[in-house]
Amino acid sequence: MPRDHSREQPQWLLARHSALTARQLLRAYGLLCLFSLVIAAAFALRGLWIIPVFSFAELGLVAAALLHYLRHARDYEHIVLRDGVLIVEQVSAGRCRRHDFALCCTRIAVPQGPRQLIHINDMRDASRHVAVGVFATPERRRQVAQELCALLPPRMSPP
Repeated sequence: MPRDHSREQPQWLLARHSALTARQLLRAYGLLCLFSLVIAAAFALRGLWIIPVFSFAELGLVAAALLHYLRHARDYEHIVLRDGVLIVEQVSAGRCRRHDFALCCTRIAVPQGPRQLIHINDMRDASRHVAVGVFATPERRRQVAQELCALLPPRMSPP
């Protein structure tokens, strides 16, 4: 049966690419702890108590860095066009922000440089804007912005 493409909702998912899963990260940290604590115990047995102190400090700092990494490992931006409304969801560290833009009053700024993001602006309210594309390559940002611009209704020029 052929698909009805007119009913599909265009959407884009721009997600952070994580090299390690949480389980792999915990295993690596466990091995680091084991290795570091064995060495620290050997020095402690010889009477050098400063080495275990620094070892615990090091493991604490590495744990803090890994927790920060895990908090942001699932960050993403989701853009969807639904019923004449452009919906942008941004998730960072488990906190979700949602922005809704009416298609007739939305302007998309296509990024020109490699470090520029896609800027989505509400023409009725200048304070309502959002920048997306943090997790995408410059080529992917430009492609998404051009696809979004193609879906917007044509602008009517003032008389």
